[in-house]
Amino acid sequence: AGQRVKDFSGRQDFVDADRNDWGGKDYVDIMRGVDHVIAQGLADPERLGIEGWSYGGYMTSWIIGHTDRFKAAVAGAAVTNLQSFYGTTDIQRFIEWEFEGFPWDNVEKIRDHSPITFAPRAKTPTLVLHGEADGRVPIEQGAQLYMTLRKVGTTVQFVRYPREGHGFREPAHRRDRYRRTIEWLERFLAKPTT
Repeated sequence: AGQRVKDFSGRQDFVDADRNDWGGKDYVDIMRGVDHVIAQGLADPERLGIEGWSYGGYMTSWIIGHTDRFKAAVAGAAVTNLQSFYGTTDIQRFIEWEFEGFPWDNVEKIRDHSPITFAPRAKTPTLVLHGEADGRVPIEQGAQLYMTLRKVGTTVQFVRYPREGHGFREPAHRRDRYRRTIEWLERFLAKPTT
């Protein structure tokens, strides 16, 4: 209350607000949004789920390493380790711009903004979805999250989709992705029967 909200009426201002701060203000913004919908009676704080794809997958992976508020998570095509992402993605210049230089010049910053750094803390059951032919966010990103969660004993499942890139094209894979997402969320968010 009483805090001034920055005006992001200019599109570039909104884009720049996250620069050098992945998992920072965007995380705070998401959590405030969650608090708001709970306060409005639109969400049950005991039955929260989170799902995201690409940068949304990044945020999902980030969030599960920073809070246990969510009872289920689905991370799709998620950037999880910015260091290895830089060496395997088709958009290296994007990371250079976002973090103002090469990863080897910003090792601590890259580590501190990588969800994999905090994944060992995660307790949220997580479904990891990834296309095997993803050149934008290569599948090794999903594999790293899966292996970390598995090794620390977090409930996790990893689904790999052959031939799929960053955006799925095959109708059967699209259906399967949505079916699995719904089933995962229903499994962990279902109301207890009395």
